[in-house]
Amino acid sequence: MHREVRLFRGLKQPSIFFYQLNEMEALKGYKKRVSFLFLLSIIIFGLISSFGIGMDPLSKDMTKLSPTVFELEKFLFFLGRLLAGMLYAAIILFFSSLIFWTISNEGEYRKLVITQGLVLIILLLEKLTYIPLSLFSSLEWYSSPLSLGVITQYITSKSYVIYLMGSFSLFKIWVFYIQYKGIKQLTHQKNWIIWLVILLTNLFLWSINALLAFLNISTLI
Repeated sequence: MHREVRLFRGLKQPSIFFYQLNEMEALKGYKKRVSFLFLLSIIIFGLISSFGIGMDPLSKDMTKLSPTVFELEKFLFFLGRLLAGMLYAAIILFFSSLIFWTISNEGEYRKLVITQGLVLIILLLEKLTYIPLSLFSSLEWYSSPLSLGVITQYITSKSYVIYLMGSFSLFKIWVFYIQYKGIKQLTHQKNWIIWLVILLTNLFLWSINALLAFLNISTLI
C-alpha cells in the first residue's frame, strides 16, 4: 500500500488512520509532512512571541535599556522563540518516537514519528489557546482553565508543583488517546506496557517543562 500520509485525518479518524498507516509498505510524503510540522511549530512559536507573550523578564528591564538595545533584545527574543519552535518539534517528533520504538516488536520508527506528528499538532493547538488567555485574561499558561494548574494553586504555593500540574490539561488527554491508538496498532505491545511508557514519557517532558519555568527560562514543552 502506497497511500500518502494525511495527518489531519488522523485527528478525526484515528482508528482508520493508524490501521492504514500500519498497512503502508512505504510512507509517501513522509519528508514533506515532517518538514510541514517543523514549519508549523516555528510559525506558531513565532506568532505567540509576536504578541509579547513570555517577554515579561525583558519588559521589566525596558526602562533601563535604550530604545535601540531594547529593539535588539526583542529581535533576539523572537529569533530564540523560532529556534525553540524547531527544537520543540524535534523533541516531540523524534525523541518521544525513539522511546516508543524501544518497546516495539515490529513497529517502524518513521511510522511512530507520524504518530507523534498528530501529537505535535494537538500540542500546538493548545499553545494557540494561550494567546487569548494572555491577551484578554492576563493568565499564564499554567493558569489555563483547561489544565490542573488552576486547582493546584488553591492547594499549594510551590511553583514547581504548579507548573508541573499546569502541564496536564484536556489537550493532554487527547494526546494520550492518540498515542495509545497509534502505538497499539504499530507495535502490538501489551496494554500495560504501552500505558506505562506513555505516562512516563509525558511525565518526563512535563517535569522538564516545569523545571524550565521554575528556573524562569522560556518554556518549551
